[in-house]
Amino acid sequence: MSRPETANAEPWYRQFWPWFLILLPMLAVVGGIVTIYVATSSPHSMVVDDYARIGLATHRKLERDRQAADLGMRADLDLAADAAEIRVRLSGGGSRPDHLLLRLSHPTVSSLDQTLTLPGYGEIYSARLALPLTGRWYVQLEPPDGNWRLAGELDEGARNLSLVPATGDR
Repeated sequence: MSRPETANAEPWYRQFWPWFLILLPMLAVVGGIVTIYVATSSPHSMVVDDYARIGLATHRKLERDRQAADLGMRADLDLAADAAEIRVRLSGGGSRPDHLLLRLSHPTVSSLDQTLTLPGYGEIYSARLALPLTGRWYVQLEPPDGNWRLAGELDEGARNLSLVPATGDR
C-alpha cells in the first residue's frame, strides 16, 4: 500500500470545505443577533398584556350595544362630496342628546384617529373633519353619557354608512 502524498497538501485554512462548514453556523449566529435586535428595538403596541382589563372593556361595549338595540337606535352617516364634513341622522327610541361623540379609528395608524363632537339640530348631527378619510375606518357613535353605542366600518371610497346595533355576542 502506498501512503498518500502529504508533503504537497495545502493547509486546512486554504481549503473550501472547512470554511463552508464554519460559515453555516456563523450565518445562524448573525441571523439570531439581527432577530434579537429587531425584536427589542421595535415598538410592540399591538401586544396586550392585561387580558382581564380587555375582557371587562369588551363586556362593557357589548352592554352598550345591547342598550342601543333595546332602544332601537340607528344612525345613517353621510360624508360630503369633498369629504370635509360628516352628517349623522339619528333614529330610534331614547332621548336625543344635544351632541354626539363620533370616533373614527384607522385600523393601522393610530395617529390618524379622530374624535369629533357632533352638535345636533333635531335628528341631524354634523361636524367638519380634521383630516380627510382615506382608506378603511372603524366608526363608533355614542352619546356623551356613553349609555349606548353604534359601531361599524367605513370602507374606502364609501360616502355613507348605516350604523345599527351589533346583534349577538362577538
